[in-house]
Amino acid sequence: MFLADADMDKTCLRQGDILKNILCPLIVSDDVRFLGSADTSGDVGELPLRAEQITARNEPAWKCQLYARIGFAAVISQCCDIEPTGNRITRQQMIALARLISVPPGPQQSAEKLASLKANKYPLNPADPGYINYFYVPAHEQLSGSDWVVDYNQVLAVPAKEFPGILGRKVLQMTADARVRFKIKLAASFGRMTPDEGQAGHPWLSDQIPAE
Repeated sequence: MFLADADMDKTCLRQGDILKNILCPLIVSDDVRFLGSADTSGDVGELPLRAEQITARNEPAWKCQLYARIGFAAVISQCCDIEPTGNRITRQQMIALARLISVPPGPQQSAEKLASLKANKYPLNPADPGYINYFYVPAHEQLSGSDWVVDYNQVLAVPAKEFPGILGRKVLQMTADARVRFKIKLAASFGRMTPDEGQAGHPWLSDQIPAE
């Protein structure tokens, strides 16, 4: 599934690349704590706080504390969109990632389900699509010797300006065959039609190019 270290392209990020030590925030509303400053202009005994506001990418934002995990993540941005020019990525402001998780309990407890997960089956096969939202990653010495699953629903993004620093966290690059399977499963996870949509029909799903 992965290229040998000597064959990896260490000058850029590719879709499916595995990165280490990625900070993954746990966004639980009740657990978020906003950082603020004391407003002492009020009456004695009152200590109202003002949440500290900043401007990030020309939009307002607020500083806060939340829980986070640190672990492995796979690049899900398309290769061409994050191709660097010199030491900068200029086509996109963010690099999209999906978190790697341990094999879920269901497949762990069933040999049949585990085999299906490991097969990374063609997700558009109506008879047997396998696990559509997961991509199995076999055990590797660069991944703590454990097998993992890319969970397409646990997504995050890091600013493109972190390149090339984040390039140093690249530990594995997929073969061309594995990358195609990875991106087809990724597309199916987010873009497959519901039964109602398929039955209703749409010009883009026909063989003819729709009129503008």
